[in-house]
Amino acid sequence: MALSSNLQPEPAPDTITLRSIVLGLATIAVATWYMTYFAGNLVKSYLPVAALIPFVLWVGINIGLNRFAPRFALSRIELLTIFSMMWIVGNLPAVGWGFYAVSLIPAPEFYASPENRLRDVVIPFLPDWLFLDANRPDVRAVYTGRHRGEPVPWLLWVRPFLWWFVGCISAVMAGFFGSVLFFKQWQERERLVFPMSEFPVALLEGADEGRTPAVFRDKIFWIGFWCVAGVICWNIIGYFQLSLPRITVFDQYRTKAVDLGLYFPPYYLRVQPLIMGLAYLCPVDILFSVWFYNAVNIFKVGMLNRTGFTVGLAGQPAKAGEIAMLEMHGALACLVLWSVWVARHHLKETVQKALNRIRAMDDGAPVTYRTAWVGLGVATAGIGGWMLSAGVGFWAMAGQLALMFMCYFGIAKYAAATGFTFLNPAGGKGVSLIHSLIGTSTLSPASQSMLILFNRNVFLGDSSRTTCLAAVPHIFRMFGNALRRHPWLWGMVPLAYLIGYVSAGGFYLFRCYDEGGLNGLLVSWPIDALVSRVAYIEGSKLSVFDTQKLGVWLFGFAEAGVLTYLRSQFAWWPFHPVAIAFPPGRYAFCLLIVWVVKVVILRFGGVHLYRRSLPFWYGAIVGYLFGISLSSVVDAIWFPDGGHFVHGW
Repeated sequence: MALSSNLQPEPAPDTITLRSIVLGLATIAVATWYMTYFAGNLVKSYLPVAALIPFVLWVGINIGLNRFAPRFALSRIELLTIFSMMWIVGNLPAVGWGFYAVSLIPAPEFYASPENRLRDVVIPFLPDWLFLDANRPDVRAVYTGRHRGEPVPWLLWVRPFLWWFVGCISAVMAGFFGSVLFFKQWQERERLVFPMSEFPVALLEGADEGRTPAVFRDKIFWIGFWCVAGVICWNIIGYFQLSLPRITVFDQYRTKAVDLGLYFPPYYLRVQPLIMGLAYLCPVDILFSVWFYNAVNIFKVGMLNRTGFTVGLAGQPAKAGEIAMLEMHGALACLVLWSVWVARHHLKETVQKALNRIRAMDDGAPVTYRTAWVGLGVATAGIGGWMLSAGVGFWAMAGQLALMFMCYFGIAKYAAATGFTFLNPAGGKGVSLIHSLIGTSTLSPASQSMLILFNRNVFLGDSSRTTCLAAVPHIFRMFGNALRRHPWLWGMVPLAYLIGYVSAGGFYLFRCYDEGGLNGLLVSWPIDALVSRVAYIEGSKLSVFDTQKLGVWLFGFAEAGVLTYLRSQFAWWPFHPVAIAFPPGRYAFCLLIVWVVKVVILRFGGVHLYRRSLPFWYGAIVGYLFGISLSSVVDAIWFPDGGHFVHGW
């Protein structure tokens, strides 16, 4: 029965509330616990399903609250607040960060042996305040498990976790303040699409009216939903009925590899609904460029392998994979520098507003430009000081910071331009480029050791799954102009990251002490990179600055520059340089399918049919999330020691 007008509850406030902050923190803690124990593979992308599943669950809960208890229903902004907080920490649980952090901190001493010479060559250069001595029984128990009744030695782990956090939060806040400075340029002047923010906003359209959001009332949405969820539900039935044939369309990329020949990289017929649903919002020219360049790159790498072509000085040749990395990183550097150059007038305006030389309203989002510039400077100094304290030399620190900022600037901008959730910049955070191009002859042993670990997952996670830095400009876009200056909007970023950091590290640490880290919970991967570089760290092997490799890097830079120039001069030019800087690899087939569908839709139905088809893709995404959630719950109850693949690379 409808309530009479005088009994209608007050509508939920359309602002960030303390209630939404508390619910967001609680969601982080619960989701982190669940992923630590039951679903550790849900963190791999810039918009991880680890953030999307709790969001969709809250949307469903809110639909029920609107119907049966409207007094307690959440507003659209409150739901976006919970989602934003979860997005910031989406890569921290399990194999996103916690798995590697707990593995690395005691690893140097535990894995040191006379054969790998870690104790003689590397460990003397590792700062004590970032690591623990695995020779101590209470530390070693993280590998072997604690005796029944023994407490977890929490205090022992506070120091290394605290100091890794100092470095990480400095980088997070540098990304936050950098996003403030560039957001207006990207949104208003370059008109980036921000596809990853369009999906959650679309799911909430009409939610503040006390009704079911409009997209859930669209039949096309449910067609897309069941096209994906139906496949996963069929496979879940097969968990119990082993004779039921499995539908493998969404299976892991390795099972979808097509062998193109002895020397050529495989082509992956990978279908991933989350990537495809968001990429449908991407401009057609970028979609075409990415899948087309992937085909070109496969041919190029294959021919380099086939001919045995290398570049580089004697003793340090670069083969096909390294050549491709140098070319792609050169293209990335060009795109980043061009982006800064294009934004020069806007940046000059932000400086003038920060210095009060322009009296117009300061439109920084969500803090003033003065705060943003000061904050960026302080955060950058924080990362630099942290690295210097860890033993990295000044010039090595400066070069690594420049490369890291280049990596994350490219990710933040081109995630906003494309909606691709698996952007993987060539060279990662930068150490691969340093080793390949600059060499190790000018780097101290301490610099080499810490730069390798700085580029591992323990610092912010892997560059291909660091969600917080890609999330910030999308969060600004979702909240819009009215709420960007709200104090909770900038306060919730470090608060959410702190709770996510503590939860992800704490839950995983407890699980290792409780079950024994050697039972597959801890690995040597974070330390393996050090072992492979021992000869270079001790100086028995040297690599030097290589002009031939620099030529390859400059070729990639020029390649992206020419394509950028052609796009600026000719509106019809179809190739976008982002395809060179961010190779799609195993997801090119997904983007090819989306490109074909979108071209056909626009050609025969125009913009109207394109907009009408969007609910199908939103339904496909929600169906994918529903299937993943259902599968993880089934595995947690009936298959806790095994589980089944549903989502991942």
